[in-house]
Amino acid sequence: MPTQICPLCGKKAKYDNPPGNSEKYKCFLCPVGGSFVISLMAEDHLAKFPIIDRTYYSDKAKDAKKGKVLIIQFCDDGLEAPLIQRYDEKAEWFRLGDEIN
Repeated sequence: MPTQICPLCGKKAKYDNPPGNSEKYKCFLCPVGGSFVISLMAEDHLAKFPIIDRTYYSDKAKDAKKGKVLIIQFCDDGLEAPLIQRYDEKAEWFRLGDEIN
């Protein structure tokens, strides 16, 4: 897996595209920020947040129940552009054997 700076904690993290090679999302495995999936638009938007605000999403990622993963998306409804989050089945987003080392 390639590595880059984690958009949640600012430390080095592994990432990959989800199964099916969707290039609209990245699946992160971060020893500090946890496991999470983020849309490219949300990643760009989140980069503008101070680190203290990004830790909110890191905490949410680490709070995911077993077998679940946090999905962070950007929602532009024309009036405002918030980040939204939800939990989904981890197996839908990560390849078998992906884990945090």
